[in-house]
Amino acid sequence: MIFIEPYHIKHFEALSSYELNEQQAVFALVPKYILDNPTIMENTLRTQFTILYNEDPVGLFSLDLSEDRLIYTDNLASILLRAFSIMPEHQGKGIAKSTMLALPDLIHKYYPEVDEVVFGVNYENELAYNLYLKTGYDDSGKTYQGVKGPQHCMIKKLK
Repeated sequence: MIFIEPYHIKHFEALSSYELNEQQAVFALVPKYILDNPTIMENTLRTQFTILYNEDPVGLFSLDLSEDRLIYTDNLASILLRAFSIMPEHQGKGIAKSTMLALPDLIHKYYPEVDEVVFGVNYENELAYNLYLKTGYDDSGKTYQGVKGPQHCMIKKLK
């Protein structure tokens, strides 16, 4: 069973210790980069969340209210999902799927004014793209040219 909570320093050691394989590292930032980056951690518009599996920290993502979300949508009541990753040894257990299914309720709890979640997924990351589609997120049909290649602009209406 998963539980998602705002990042706490007690999660640092577990989350900063994992690396993604070469293929996955192309698509996502590892938590160590985020958690060691004062610019990200001090940004009041961006909040990090820890994914817990059986009470152990196994993943991290950010929710971001900055202008960056407007790359994907014109909706000012949107929020941007960023830097979503799961420890390699916990992949394949349904944790990412459960997290994506739980995300709308989490957003409603912490950001009741938000009515849409948006994010990009690299065209080459077919596994993640298919997971997002299966968990109720839609491809908006727009493409964003990210630093690591073109991205599908994904969207989910929350209200």
